[in-house]
Amino acid sequence: MSNVNLQKAGPTRLAATQAKPEAAGLLDEAVVRLSNTSLLRGNVGYHIVRAAMVFTFLIFGYQKWFNFEVHQIEPLIQHSPVVFWLIPAFGLRGAGFFLGTTEWLFGSLIFLGFWSRRAGILGALGSIVTFIGTVTIIPFLPDAWATEAGGFPLMHLPVAFLMKDILYLAVSFYLFQQDLKREASVVAPRIRRQQIVSIEDRKS
Repeated sequence: MSNVNLQKAGPTRLAATQAKPEAAGLLDEAVVRLSNTSLLRGNVGYHIVRAAMVFTFLIFGYQKWFNFEVHQIEPLIQHSPVVFWLIPAFGLRGAGFFLGTTEWLFGSLIFLGFWSRRAGILGALGSIVTFIGTVTIIPFLPDAWATEAGGFPLMHLPVAFLMKDILYLAVSFYLFQQDLKREASVVAPRIRRQQIVSIEDRKS
């Protein structure tokens, strides 16, 4: 808009137009300053995500050791295309012990991932398998959608409970990707050095 048009629009419109670049400049400056703070410069988000997954596996694995929890998740196990075999193989309590043990194992590996990338990779893989197992229950759960309220996407509580695992599955892939990249950055130079040595040995 030209200055002539701005003047015709009146002083209020002119002041508002001039204020926009100033506000954008202040916002840009705030973004840069915030991004340069010591809290946000490092990998704090990555570590928070890892800690949250460790806590999740800790509390959900702990639940599986109690009879009341196993009875609550019995319908979920029965309709799972991944772990449906646990109850026929180990009984209801045995299925709970199996799930609790694996969840604590994967949570421990993710925790060790703070120091060992390879442990983190294994833990993230186990986490991916875990949440694929829970997410794939959703299509097989009977009476999942609230037909009395119009059906999908309105859902009953068991499906709503499982929906959170879509997020956990995405987080598991994120941790796997990050740990794999970090480990590859260490391993790749070593592989290249070994290849160079091998080529030189063949030449000699």
